[in-house]
Amino acid sequence: MLRHSCILGMPVGKERIAMQALAQSVTGISRSPIRLILDRAAAFPDAIHLEIGQPDFEPPAHVIDAAVRAARNEYTGYTANAGMPALREAVVVKLARENNLHVSPQNIMVTVGAMQAVFSTMTVLLNPGDEILLPDPGYGNFAMAARLNHAVPRFYPTVATRGFEPDMAALERMVNDRTKALFINSPCNPTGAVYSEATLRACLEFCRRHDLYLVSDETYDRLVYEGQHISPAQWDDEGRVISIFTTSKTYAMTGWRVGFAVANDQVISAMTKIQEPTTSCVNTVAQHAAVAALLGPQDCVASMRQEYQFRRDLALALATDNELSVSVPHGAFYMLVDISGQPADSVRFACDLVDAEHLAVAPGRSFGDQSDHYVRLSFCARVDSLQAGIPRLANYLHRAIETTGPSYSRPVAA
Repeated sequence: MLRHSCILGMPVGKERIAMQALAQSVTGISRSPIRLILDRAAAFPDAIHLEIGQPDFEPPAHVIDAAVRAARNEYTGYTANAGMPALREAVVVKLARENNLHVSPQNIMVTVGAMQAVFSTMTVLLNPGDEILLPDPGYGNFAMAARLNHAVPRFYPTVATRGFEPDMAALERMVNDRTKALFINSPCNPTGAVYSEATLRACLEFCRRHDLYLVSDETYDRLVYEGQHISPAQWDDEGRVISIFTTSKTYAMTGWRVGFAVANDQVISAMTKIQEPTTSCVNTVAQHAAVAALLGPQDCVASMRQEYQFRRDLALALATDNELSVSVPHGAFYMLVDISGQPADSVRFACDLVDAEHLAVAPGRSFGDQSDHYVRLSFCARVDSLQAGIPRLANYLHRAIETTGPSYSRPVAA
C-alpha cells in the first residue's frame, strides 16, 4: 500500500504533478504580519502578548446562560439568511438606543462578525477595477477584502498631528471616476481616533458630492473614553451609508462571531442573496446569545469600558515613564508607539523584539505604508502584561537607538 505525504493524495516518492495555478486574487495578497508575530511568539511559553485585540474578559453571564438555554431548549437549526427575526429586532432596539438610528429589521443583516459584514459590503458594491478609499493607518483586513473582490484599495492619510482624522484635501485629490466608496472606521483600529461630528459630516458630504457610498465600520462604538461616538447614518436621507457593528468587542464575544450590517433595502437584499452560498446563516446558538447581549443588562459594557480606560491610562503612564513616544487613543483599545528612532522596519523590529524580549506587538506595516514607523499595543491585555511588556519594549527600543544612532522622528497625535 502506498503511503501518503502531508499533501493529500500524493504518494511518497512520487513527483508532484503540475496543477492549474491558484487564483491570483488569493496568491497575490500577503498574510497579515500580526499573524506572523503571533506564530513567532508561540515558540516562547512565557511570551507577553500585546499584539491582538482579544479581550481578556469572559462574556457576560446572562449571554452565556442564553446560549446554554438555546443549545438545550431552543431552535438550533438553520435560520433565515439575514438572521433570526428576534436578533434583527434586537438590533433595531440597540441602534435606536445607542446610535440614533431608526430602521426596520429589513435594513439589517446578521453576519459572521464585523469582518464578514465588511467583505459582503464590498462584494455587493464593488465591480472588478472599482476603487475604494481606505484609511491609512487602518485595519489591514480591509484592503485584503477589497483585493479578494478584485477591487483596488486606495489609501488616504489620516493625520497624526490632527488626531488621526481623515485628510479631506487628500481625499479630494484621490477621487476619480472609478471610485465607488469611502471607508471610515471610528473609533479606529489601530489609532484609537474618535472622529468628530464635523469630520463625519464632512465625510458624508464628500460622498454626496462625488456620489459615493460611505461604509462606516463602528466595531468599537461602545468603547469611547473622550469625545462621543456618532453614527453618520443618522444624517443620511439617501441610503448611501452602510454601517457595520459587532458584539465581539462590546460584549467580549470575539469567538462567537456575530456582527451586523445596516443599510438601505436594496443593499441588504443584495447582501442577503450572497449569504446563502457563503455562510448560509450565522451560528444559531450565537444568535440567541446576541439577543441576550443586546437586550439584557448593559452594566457589563460600562464596567468593561471603565477597565479599558484604566488600562489605557496605565499604558500611557508607563509609556511616559519609559520615554516612549505614543499616540493618545480616545477609543477602542490600541495605542501606537513610535519606533522611528531605530533603522529596522516594523516587521523586522517586532520579530527581533519577540526573540530578544519575548514580547509580541503588532507591526505598524499591518496597518498601511505610513504606519511602518509604529508598532501597535493592545491594552485589552491584563494589567500585569502591560506592566511587564511596555518597559521591555522601551528597553529594547532604546538599546536599538543607542546601537545604531538616532534615525528620524515623526509627530504623533496629542
